[in-house]
Amino acid sequence: MSQEFGGVPIALPRSRSVYAVSVAGVLAFILFYYYYGSILTLSLLFTLLSLGFYYLQDMLLYHPDLPANSRIYVPIPKMHNLPHETINIRTPDKVTLHAFWVSQPKERSKAVPTFVYFHGNAGNMGHRMQNVWGIFNHLHCNILMVDYRGYGFSTGVPSEKGLLTDARAVIDYLYTRNDLDHTQIVLFGRSLGGAVVIDVAADTVYGQKIMCAIVENTFTSIPDMAVELVHPSANLIPKCCFKNKVLHSKKVCYVN
Repeated sequence: MSQEFGGVPIALPRSRSVYAVSVAGVLAFILFYYYYGSILTLSLLFTLLSLGFYYLQDMLLYHPDLPANSRIYVPIPKMHNLPHETINIRTPDKVTLHAFWVSQPKERSKAVPTFVYFHGNAGNMGHRMQNVWGIFNHLHCNILMVDYRGYGFSTGVPSEKGLLTDARAVIDYLYTRNDLDHTQIVLFGRSLGGAVVIDVAADTVYGQKIMCAIVENTFTSIPDMAVELVHPSANLIPKCCFKNKVLHSKKVCYVN
């Protein structure tokens, strides 16, 4: 929060801003309680807390800022002696995805599979460069590395719907290139990336555009993860209360 002094914006201390908002909130509830009674006040408080928790779930789930500087520094393939091209992919909802195209020599690039690497939560694609080096040199394939919206240099804010949109935009982009074999597209997803890969592979349209899907260390659903990581009683929370659900156990049945 900022305030102008003599025409020059100055920043208020964050602690003062939080304190002011907290005091204003307490006073508002006291007045509401005085005029409307305890039942309505508690109902309002419960509703506001529920809505706040619902819309804060994206912040609790996705961690593009960990480790520090992940949004301002993305290691490049050249640091691991990998040939690459930096590209930007536009999604239907106007988000720009930052990506690296790591390809085999031109005379071989159309004869080998193309891996699309969807990384796990936290950090950016550059932090997975050692894994990509191994795939590139041992499997001798092309690799498209991509940062989801809100990760690395990609624009936008991460969300379940957004990440799934990103994955489809990436596949659409590959079909615009003529330096690869479109019948040999392999999706690889680790952890959070596995969620993205399973959803695409189960899609009746996009599942036909890939050769196969590989997932590593992924999970069955967000509600199941809440039970494992938070408390078993999380199983009592209705599924509608989860903004991000990622119901893999149901989607896997539709993967060909």
